[in-house]
Amino acid sequence: MSRKEGRKKKGNKNLGRIILIIFIFGYIFFRAVPSLFAMAFKVVLPESLIVEDKAETKAIILKKENLYKAEANGYLEIINPEGNRVSKGSEVCKIQLVGEGSNVQQELKELEEKIQALKLVEKEKDIVKGDGEKLENSLDNLIYEIQEKINTGKYNEIEILKEKLALLYGKQQDISGENHLINTSIESLQKKKEALNKQLNNNALNYYTNESGIVSYKIDGYEEIFSFHNKDEYTYSDFKIESTNSYTRENGENVKSGEAVFKIIDNFQWYAILKIEDFKKINVYEEGDNILLSNEKLNEEFKGKIIKINKDGNKGTILCKFNTGFHKIYDERFVDFDIIKYKYNGYKIPTKSIVEKDGIKGVYIKDISGIVKFKPVEIIKEEDKFTYVNSGDNNFITIKGENKPVKTITTFDEILLNTKNIKEGMIIY
Repeated sequence: MSRKEGRKKKGNKNLGRIILIIFIFGYIFFRAVPSLFAMAFKVVLPESLIVEDKAETKAIILKKENLYKAEANGYLEIINPEGNRVSKGSEVCKIQLVGEGSNVQQELKELEEKIQALKLVEKEKDIVKGDGEKLENSLDNLIYEIQEKINTGKYNEIEILKEKLALLYGKQQDISGENHLINTSIESLQKKKEALNKQLNNNALNYYTNESGIVSYKIDGYEEIFSFHNKDEYTYSDFKIESTNSYTRENGENVKSGEAVFKIIDNFQWYAILKIEDFKKINVYEEGDNILLSNEKLNEEFKGKIIKINKDGNKGTILCKFNTGFHKIYDERFVDFDIIKYKYNGYKIPTKSIVEKDGIKGVYIKDISGIVKFKPVEIIKEEDKFTYVNSGDNNFITIKGENKPVKTITTFDEILLNTKNIKEGMIIY
């Protein structure tokens, strides 16, 4: 082989190597191109969630509560426990008496005085029967005597005089008829006296309900301060609340005469007074509107109705009525709520993915075939990095200026983050 042929063969070999290297680099480059495009056209899926707009508030809970107080010193025996619903006339607890029965004996003494006073009036009835003038004089004397008792501060004697006055007045209305009020009053007082005597003989006082409701032994001291019956009268200034020495009665606990033992709460309706610091934040509400409150601690939402809005400048209160959720709120007095102004099923998407096309805000998505499409969105709430949009009714939303609902994004749409140089209809891989 000549030198010339050797050089030619060597050159062909080097050329083959160069071509091979170029092919390898070309292959690597073309394999990398899709990855480069993928980095340029990064996508993200919308995050499905509940979108809410909330305003924080403090509330005072108003319930129809009836307090039952101890009529004697003794030990508490609980029969119907905390949270039980009882009907009218149910036995709730007993107080096993100690000592002399405390004010039970005093009550018996007062009952006996009332009975004797009514019997005296009954005798006087026959004396004054047919004599209107004497009856009128008796009424005048009684009124004068009541005034004297008030002036001298002898209030404990006034009640008996008032009953005598009522009976004589009834007699004046029908001087010739039979006064059944006297007999009825004496009979009822006699029955009460017998019941108290029986309880004293058994060395225990039994407590029965005068109404139906929920039993609670949790006493907070605000039962008579925040009364259900005065619900329309409370204002913003009533939220200057001092701490309270609340307590819960326990079985076997020693109670003293006059202390609150338990209460019966009406479970059919309750009220909340909401403290509003700035009405501008919740100016969407009017009296008669529905309202939705939530509390994370109680893990509950409460749907109610606005009864009264009381404004004091830009501050004030909202009185709301509720018929549900009582089981979660019955033993609460002061509660932190969130007022839920609106609540939607929606999506969380990156703010930078939102574009505007023909005056309509939306996003570019890449469909399964790689074709870029524009989908409109209805913005509910905007933040710095993320925006919350309405998921619509079966993914259809109403756009201003459009006659028919249009399809918005879905859970599986791949939203393009980098919208620079993106146009609808282009194909990306």
